[in-house]
Amino acid sequence: MDEQSTRLVHSSTIRTRMAIPNIKMTNPIKKLVSKQRKRYTEDGFNLDLTYILHNVIAMGFPAENLEGVVYRNHIDDVSRLLDQKHPNHYKIYNLCSERSYDSRKFHQRVATYPFQDHNPPSIEVIKPFCEDVHQWLDKDSRNVAAVHCKAGKGRTGVMICCYLLHSLQCVSAEDALNYYGQKRTFDKKGVTIPSQRRYVNYYALLVEKNLNYKPVVLTVKEIKLDPVPNIFNSGQTCIRLVISEWINGDSSKIRKVYSSDVQDMRRNASDVTIRLTQMTQVLGDVKVECYNKHKMKKKVHTHISLKYRRYVKRT
Repeated sequence: MDEQSTRLVHSSTIRTRMAIPNIKMTNPIKKLVSKQRKRYTEDGFNLDLTYILHNVIAMGFPAENLEGVVYRNHIDDVSRLLDQKHPNHYKIYNLCSERSYDSRKFHQRVATYPFQDHNPPSIEVIKPFCEDVHQWLDKDSRNVAAVHCKAGKGRTGVMICCYLLHSLQCVSAEDALNYYGQKRTFDKKGVTIPSQRRYVNYYALLVEKNLNYKPVVLTVKEIKLDPVPNIFNSGQTCIRLVISEWINGDSSKIRKVYSSDVQDMRRNASDVTIRLTQMTQVLGDVKVECYNKHKMKKKVHTHISLKYRRYVKRT
């Protein structure tokens, strides 16, 4: 290769390396991906990251390689922000069950409380998470907790709302959910999935009544949908029910305990009751799925916890 060609290749390499951090800072795709989530745009940063409290942060997943360059928070930018603003006084809480990263980027201060996207956490996960955050923040007034899932909204919101209740900074589930929605998003829609909101209410009850819970076995005889979800209410259709339990409180590992036969539904029915054909006992966190057999297997699902119904006073 001649001298001129060498200079051209070297120049091109420099331009490419310089372009990557510039893309991370200015790429409009990141703003589109953030949708209604508020971004941190101070001090030369542009990150999908919000201070919910002065010491509690909600943020998107700190990604590496091209993903972090193009549309998510780049892990190097996140660590640089935290090292600048909170040196030696931050801890990361990763809620993703589907992925992780090199914890050395955050000086090994990473705790994991994983559960699946679009799902609530197990009841058994919430209190240990809240106690972990509370102990970390109470250790030093300068400490900060940075919580993330993938988008940094739903799962992150559930756990932060539960911490707001745990630390008595909010007095009700509604207060916590509304506060988080206002701080994290422009449209005030923080935690929107019904089952996730329900689990915030579950934890609010435990905090309000100063209760612990014990597992309780229940027998399911029937499931009633009232009102009928829209996907089942547009003409003649059929429905099939599946009930599953989480294994050891892990939402990524489920055990099917019941699957119904296909059942016809009345047109424009206001409610539907599915009676189980066999005795089905369930324990703890349970997922109920209803499939519409005439709509490409579309489904509606919900999660319920059967633990909070039996409880004892904390000692």
